[in-house]
Amino acid sequence: MVVRPAEAEDRPQLLELIRGYFAFYRVPFPAGSKVEAMVDLLQRDPTLGVQLVAEEAGRLHGFASLYACLDTLIANRILVMNDLFVDPSSRNRGTGAALFDASLAYASARGYARLDWVTAADNHDAQRFYDRHGGRRGPWISYSAAVKPT
Repeated sequence: MVVRPAEAEDRPQLLELIRGYFAFYRVPFPAGSKVEAMVDLLQRDPTLGVQLVAEEAGRLHGFASLYACLDTLIANRILVMNDLFVDPSSRNRGTGAALFDASLAYASARGYARLDWVTAADNHDAQRFYDRHGGRRGPWISYSAAVKPT
């Protein structure tokens, strides 16, 4: 299993994995090419972040989406792991651990102060995974709000 930044030729398989991620969280896949545009944007501008993929024998088994961010309280750059997804047929084979470890290594190699992430409150499997891999629950409560177009 090799974990590496996604490349242009990975696009069809990566998009299928992203579709699986949406299905896992029971969220409708956006119409049009919004997801494709996001994938393209990250490949064009790596200062925004990167999508790491886990590949074996020409097949992608999972991905991690990492986005660059700033944290005022530490006056430093952090990396946000917005997504970590492993195809259900590839689970329990070390793919998630490889993606997580590669995400930490990516952050370290590029001088980020910290790797942050969230997971759904009812995703107990993911919580156990992160607990086993050294993740610690933070003191903050996560909120979000939809932004109305102007």
